[in-house]
Amino acid sequence: MTVASCSTTDSSPERESKNPAQVSSLNPSSHTSSSEPALPLLALDIGGKRIGVAVCDRLGLGCRGVARLFRNDRQWPLQALKLAEEYGCGGIVIGLPRNMDGSEGAQAGDARAAARTLAEHTKLPIVFQDERLSTWTARERLFAQGLSEKKVRERIDQTAAAVILEDFLAAHPELARG
Repeated sequence: MTVASCSTTDSSPERESKNPAQVSSLNPSSHTSSSEPALPLLALDIGGKRIGVAVCDRLGLGCRGVARLFRNDRQWPLQALKLAEEYGCGGIVIGLPRNMDGSEGAQAGDARAAARTLAEHTKLPIVFQDERLSTWTARERLFAQGLSEKKVRERIDQTAAAVILEDFLAAHPELARG
């Protein structure tokens, strides 16, 4: 199992020198033959209470939110993997919440811990995507659709996961060519 980091907004040489490969192994015994994710992909926006889930199509052209899972449900990793199987996903993108200065705080540590939990149950490649401003973008999109505050709260997590997946695909156009 290989976990990689990807940042579309913070690729300074200083950051790269702190983590040159930006790839760390979570579970070497379950390493797959391909460490690169393949389309379609499943994305997770992991929060303290809820997990937004989104998928993209086989061409990487469209992303959509599909579910909201709950962190207090110990079966969330299996539920996420069931969705990955249902949509035929070849990898999982997990939003990595960074501070605006690019540093990682407690929420990033929590997302990494959740990724380790998920990695215990799958051989799918798991990659991280910088998720700065994804929830803000999702909220703006939902309000622009004229949704009420209640409906926005119901859909914010999965919409944020779709934003994270869109950002990942934009940063990796080679996936759509593969």
